[in-house]
Amino acid sequence: MQQRASREIDIRPERTSHKKVQFDFSPDALKRLENLKTQVDAATMAEVVRNALKVYEWMVTQIEPDYTLEIQDEKGKPIFRIPAKVLLS
Repeated sequence: MQQRASREIDIRPERTSHKKVQFDFSPDALKRLENLKTQVDAATMAEVVRNALKVYEWMVTQIEPDYTLEIQDEKGKPIFRIPAKVLLS
């Protein structure tokens, strides 16, 4: 007896596992978060936190503490420098 291939297709949306996390922010930190939300036109403060996590994760994995981060203008002139260890500690 031959087996027939199933023709059923699961069209339910893929369910991703999310976990709700609650943070306590000082009034100053909350104001900074709200300002960032406005500056980057984020839909929610959670979006700001997720994007900040991406940037911080990149820094931790790509930058050594003894490096110096430098921001340059369009002509390549340094306009800001900061030791990475300040941001990674």
